[in-house]
Amino acid sequence: MSRLVNLSVMFLLVLVCLGATFAKPHEEMTKDHATELANECKAETGATDEDVEQMMKHEAPEGHEAKCLSACVLKKFQIMDDTGKLNKENAVEMVKAMSKHDAEKEDAPAEVVDKCEAIDAPEDHCDAAAAFQGCIYEQIKEHGLELEEH
Repeated sequence: MSRLVNLSVMFLLVLVCLGATFAKPHEEMTKDHATELANECKAETGATDEDVEQMMKHEAPEGHEAKCLSACVLKKFQIMDDTGKLNKENAVEMVKAMSKHDAEKEDAPAEVVDKCEAIDAPEDHCDAAAAFQGCIYEQIKEHGLELEEH
C-alpha cells in the first residue's frame, strides 16, 4: 500500500509539473494554484475538504468522490479527455516526466501509454482515472523505467 501511495505522490507531482505546461501564460502553477483547481473540482464532483486535503498530500483516492476529484484534475491537466480516455500525447509526456531518461528505453513511454490506452477502462470517468493511474504505474515498472525522485 505504501508503494501505491508513493506512486500516487509521484503521479500528482508530475501533474503539477505538467500543469505548468498547460496553464495559461499568466498563470503560474503553484501549490496555491493546484489547490484552487482542486477546489474547483471539489465543487464539480461533490468531493469533501478532506478529499482535497488528501489529494494535496498526494494520498491515493479512497471514495468515489475522491476518485472523481482525481478524474477532474486529470482532465484539467489534459491527461484524460472529456470522453474518459487517455490523451495519448499528454500521457506520454507525463510518463517521460515521471521516469529517468534512458536512451535504451526511448520507446518505453509510448509503449506504457499504448498498453494503458488499450485497457478496458470503466465507463465511469472516476473509476477510469483510478484504473489509468494503476496501469501507468504497473507498466512503468514492467518496462524497467526508473521513477524520478522528487
